[in-house]
Amino acid sequence: AHIGVGGFSRAHQFYVLDQLEGGESSWGVMGVGIKPWDAKMYETLKRQDFLFSCNMRSEAVNEVVVVKSIVDYAPIFSDAASFDKLLEERVKIISLTVTEKGYCTTETGELDLANEDVKADVSNFESSPFQPQTAVGLICRVIEERRKKGVPTLTIMSCDNLPMNGLTTKKAVLSFAKQVGGGLLDFIEASVPFPNSMVDRITPVTSKEHIEEISKRHLINDEWPVVCEPFLQWVIEDKFVDGCRPSWDKVDGVIFTDDVEGYEFMKLRLLNSTHSSMSYISTLAGFKLVFESMADKDVESFVRRYMGEIVATLEPVAGVDFAEYMNTLVERFANPEIKDSLDRLSLDGSQKFRNALAPALVQLKESGGEMKTCRVALAAYLRYCAGVDMEGKAMQCVDDPMKAGLEDVGGRMKASPEKGTCEEFLTLVFGEDLVGGWGAFVDGVFSAYLELEEKGARAMLVA
Repeated sequence: AHIGVGGFSRAHQFYVLDQLEGGESSWGVMGVGIKPWDAKMYETLKRQDFLFSCNMRSEAVNEVVVVKSIVDYAPIFSDAASFDKLLEERVKIISLTVTEKGYCTTETGELDLANEDVKADVSNFESSPFQPQTAVGLICRVIEERRKKGVPTLTIMSCDNLPMNGLTTKKAVLSFAKQVGGGLLDFIEASVPFPNSMVDRITPVTSKEHIEEISKRHLINDEWPVVCEPFLQWVIEDKFVDGCRPSWDKVDGVIFTDDVEGYEFMKLRLLNSTHSSMSYISTLAGFKLVFESMADKDVESFVRRYMGEIVATLEPVAGVDFAEYMNTLVERFANPEIKDSLDRLSLDGSQKFRNALAPALVQLKESGGEMKTCRVALAAYLRYCAGVDMEGKAMQCVDDPMKAGLEDVGGRMKASPEKGTCEEFLTLVFGEDLVGGWGAFVDGVFSAYLELEEKGARAMLVA
């Protein structure tokens, strides 16, 4: 069962399962929707017998595969009784892609017990039927009900871009279990594995243009296809209940390992944090699409310098040449067939920076490593949050769980640049534990902000 059926899960996990042949045909995916916004995807897929097309694109490739791995769906958002599908013994794994904010955690990684959805799930945990508002609430109730009914337990597998996503999920789930009591916490600790994983495939938001092109070029009428790059990588910690899982590693790009951490840190810091860091300054420089910005030599240079600073925080990863990996990332970002938007990369920036960049900043703080380009990226993020472009015209900022606070600080900084306001912004994003007492970091970002206002975004792209 998979919580959070969206573009990425369909282009990645569902596509991989569809590529398995022969004896693996017994595996399928049950989609799970708990939020009102899941309704559109559910209704669309239902009209298509849960089939969808996956269009892999680059300058050399334009291939479509009709993916058939979704075999059922539990629309809990509108049909609470469909929750019972998750109690069936045939469900062996619950995977999830709910984005960083879907875990309802604080800046320290703890479950946010003040979150209204979390409070609702704790209060209603014993209700029947149960209408969960959070992924962690749903997971805990499924585990508890299966335990009561004597149904074998299952594996919980996060496929989100979080540092050590399995451990992060486990921490949130255990925190929720502690709130509801009844021995659930001890049972989960003893019986439920949470494998870590690293997932990678650039997947833009499906556009009307994508739908029309797939129809005309490939003669497939699909109301909601998914478009992605040909590249795919999935590194999975091999830790499942009774070893029960598909042989995903039969598909190119997928491996099982006992140590995901190195791959995960490499991808989060070099791909995800770079995506975020390039998005704000590129937007301020007037770009809309990622490939268009990467065609500009100054943006490419900025991206390479940024990665050059961040790669210094990584430990070697077996079989990976970091220089080659970074060159591949530049090529992937520049893929003109994807047409990924900078707005998508800018989405939920506070969560993405905290998860992808903060651990690297800790190491740079300790080592005193070079971070000039990193400071410029964060200054551009602060400037972006002012909601006006470099010409002073109103600019719509994308959504973020901290949007109100970010825009408040960004607006005040634009009106009257002060070092204290800059520190307030950095603390909001990264937390007091990292920013507090790190005067050189605050000074550097503040200086970069002043220079950005004076010279403009394009000038700041240049070393």
